Amino acid sequence: MSAALGAACAVCGETGDPGDRFCEGCGTALPETVGSPDGPRRGTRGYPVTARVTLLPTTPVASGPPGAENPGTDHERSQTTDSEPPHAAYGEGTIADTTTGHADREACDGTVPPGARDHAEHDVPGAAAITDLGRVRAANEDAYGLARLPLAGEVGDLVVGVVCDGVASVPGSERASLAACAAVLEAARDALAHPDTDDPDLAPTGGVDLTELAHVCADAATEAVTELAGDRDAPACTYVSALVVDEILVISWIGDSRAYWLVPEAPEDSVVLTTDDSWAAEAVAIGLLDAETAYADPRAHAITRWVAADGPPGPAHVVAHAADRPGIVLICSDGLWNHVPAPADLARLVADTPAETATAMLDAALDDGGTDNTTLVVVDVTVPERDTP
Repeated sequence: MSAALGAACAVCGETGDPGDRFCEGCGTALPETVGSPDGPRRGTRGYPVTARVTLLPTTPVASGPPGAENPGTDHERSQTTDSEPPHAAYGEGTIADTTTGHADREACDGTVPPGARDHAEHDVPGAAAITDLGRVRAANEDAYGLARLPLAGEVGDLVVGVVCDGVASVPGSERASLAACAAVLEAARDALAHPDTDDPDLAPTGGVDLTELAHVCADAATEAVTELAGDRDAPACTYVSALVVDEILVISWIGDSRAYWLVPEAPEDSVVLTTDDSWAAEAVAIGLLDAETAYADPRAHAITRWVAADGPPGPAHVVAHAADRPGIVLICSDGLWNHVPAPADLARLVADTPAETATAMLDAALDDGGTDNTTLVVVDVTVPERDTP
């Protein structure tokens, strides 16, 4: 594993040391840093942000502005106070949507039919997605998108996964989550139609700049949701996506939907790859509260960034990693991680196939009460052997 690197400043571009919370060059608060496997850094709920995963060059992460109104995915919009922190079938893609009913892999044959949002699932080679209403909610406002798309050259396919969680306090947010997922799959297919295959530096990903593609997909999701805004309300959702080619993975997010790196053979090496855009996470990050106190606060799940016409401006967070061993990328809504937050516990749920893993994780959330809609995508990550020059 290469030496751990600090986060790049979104303002001046200077790279700090692991654990740095502010830029030495200009004083700007830094995004989450890349940690080492020997102990927690400033990861969500005290877990390390990454371990045994090497940071690749990425576009600097930008954070939302201070003072923005914070809708929670499962709470009413909250107002800031003085004590608050500043601010898809194979080759085609599947989107889980609809309003009522049930669909499964056998019935949908790679697509989710209308009327199946209460429960839907889908798998492609090496990946699977599942969404469920849960045991408490009257409607499922989550959505997922999943596609496996061929790339040029001697590389594996690109797996595109996305999970969006509609903000319950805003009418129409079930449409926002679906629109965002659909836009991501469409943007990915469009981008792959014109890859920059002449660039030798992009050869490991078939001539596709995955970091740039992550930004394109996030922008497409934001544009699609923005178009849904009416005169009074702006439907909103969280957003997390994963782009995976062999051992290379690029994660993008806005809000508190998460991505995890899971190592089934060594569960304790599993880590959270994202940092929640939430009141609790920001309170911990600036030292206002410890994690236990922050996450017990009624304001804990008020999100500080979201996808909507009235969402805080700025690009999505984007981080790129190269895995040094096989593992699993998990992206999920808080309906899963509220019940099973620890990376090691999630890694212990990994089964023989992605579809079985997705079902096991959903069952864990339901067995713990199923208090929210639960949606997740799991992707197998391989580390192919390549000839060295």
